[in-house]
Amino acid sequence: MRFFHLGRATWLLPLLVLATPTLLPLEGRDHSKVPTVEEQPESPEMAGIINHIIAGENLYNVKLMEFSPRVETYVQYYEPDSELGDVAKNDAIFLGRLRFGKNEKEVSFLPGPTSPTPISSSLEWLRHRPQMLKTQLHLEDFALESLTVDEHNFNRQHYTFEAIRWEYLSDVRCLAIDVHPREPAGVGAFKGRIWVEDHDYAIVRMNGTRVHPPRWSFYTHFDCWRENLQPDLWLPVCVYSQESDPGKHFRYKSETRLWGYDLTARRQQQEWTNIQVDAPGPIRDRSEHTADMSPVESQRQLSIEAENNVLDRLERARLIAPPGPVDRVLETVVNNLKATNQLDNLPPIQCRVMLDSSLESFSLAYTIVLSQGLIDVLPDEASLAVILAHELAHIALGHKVDTMFAFNDRLEISDEKLLANLDLTRSQKEEEAADAKGIEFLKNSPYKDNLGQAGLFLRAAIDAAPRVPHMFGAHMGNGLTEGNKLIRMSALTSAAPELKPRNLDQIAALPLGSRLQVNAWDGAVTFADRKAVPLADAGEKMPFRVTAMIPYLRVYAPTLKADVSARNQ
Repeated sequence: MRFFHLGRATWLLPLLVLATPTLLPLEGRDHSKVPTVEEQPESPEMAGIINHIIAGENLYNVKLMEFSPRVETYVQYYEPDSELGDVAKNDAIFLGRLRFGKNEKEVSFLPGPTSPTPISSSLEWLRHRPQMLKTQLHLEDFALESLTVDEHNFNRQHYTFEAIRWEYLSDVRCLAIDVHPREPAGVGAFKGRIWVEDHDYAIVRMNGTRVHPPRWSFYTHFDCWRENLQPDLWLPVCVYSQESDPGKHFRYKSETRLWGYDLTARRQQQEWTNIQVDAPGPIRDRSEHTADMSPVESQRQLSIEAENNVLDRLERARLIAPPGPVDRVLETVVNNLKATNQLDNLPPIQCRVMLDSSLESFSLAYTIVLSQGLIDVLPDEASLAVILAHELAHIALGHKVDTMFAFNDRLEISDEKLLANLDLTRSQKEEEAADAKGIEFLKNSPYKDNLGQAGLFLRAAIDAAPRVPHMFGAHMGNGLTEGNKLIRMSALTSAAPELKPRNLDQIAALPLGSRLQVNAWDGAVTFADRKAVPLADAGEKMPFRVTAMIPYLRVYAPTLKADVSARNQ
């Protein structure tokens, strides 16, 4: 039974219930007609702008077919709290790629289901009817519906346009326009507001919903933002959605992120011929090794090759960000731990960022990988050091990636099957050993006097994990928690202060999106330039929560790329 399609949520109705009209839930379905909007006379200038917008959006619909970006949708279902605002009570996640065209769809990278399992038995539905009214969204195809105004009928025959005002969205001057479907409006017609930039009148933001859903369905509200990722090319980068039905049975907040457009962008024919071979400095024309490798060096090299193969494959799938400035910050913390624990025998340790919202970390041979979501919610450097110390301990104890991945053909699999075939989980014995060694590292480190705050983060994780299991569910390695049990560095919680969710002076964890921002074109990660804002009430603390996504819009400016030979020095 299909219970969600193209951003449209529907009630889960077994056949027995369909035969009983009095039991059908009515919340969420809008049976009213689209209100008639009185059209105002247009000036010739405004008429020209509207025509330009329509032509540009229809061209955008065609251009979008060229791309197949990565997409992640993370949903939190919540209930209101008088002091804490909206408190999450369940969640769901989708990670995959979009495929546009005649058979457009979202292709999942995750091996298991992304949404709660629907109840199929009629008797079970009757027994659980109050719970079933708390409708769950089916996340496949969730993003597609919010990326275009109207794929087929965006024109004057089907819509009216009302210019509201000029305003700035970040650095971009925009014209805000209300868009209303004409009657009779088709299924899924857009109703809301768009913003267009003042150069080519490309749409940079859509905020609204869709009307006339199919029977027993309803549409949700969304706020979609596009960025100028290439010259004259605005593409969707994030969508925030929030809903609560009139009966308050259905409440959720979700964020959808898109990135990796460069994977399917048209390449210039001379791309390879333009690569510079000459480096500004002397070129190494011989290996650093002057003799045969020892057995230890050979085994270490095999581990490094396995690690490089895994990292290269994940980066080609745009599941790991290319090397960048965030890695160097993480490596500074690792070097602090190494220096104060006399780990000079270890090779240089590198760090990378995985582009997902789940809270996870893992180590390979000599590389530590942290997820974007985990970095986002960590409140301070000491908490970051706790995560890195655990993974550094795995490396120091010799817990390396399986050298089977040194044979590159093992990773010649599709992106959809990649996560299912890269199992990097550690045994319980290895995890316990890494905990003990990691705490030893921390007690000798510059972070030893701030471990109480790190323990507070772990307390907050224990408290939140049962309500948002998908956030704490690792895709490749071990998670921080298992149910309501902490399985990572649990000894640190004994010295942590009591968790006080209503205390404004205690910040145990941050909301998603607090620290990092991703370049939607190539997946590059940088730290967000955001100012700290004093909290007005406990509801603004929002630990581990989904929040509204408002990117900083600017006109595309090319950045210089380092040449290949220089990077190899």
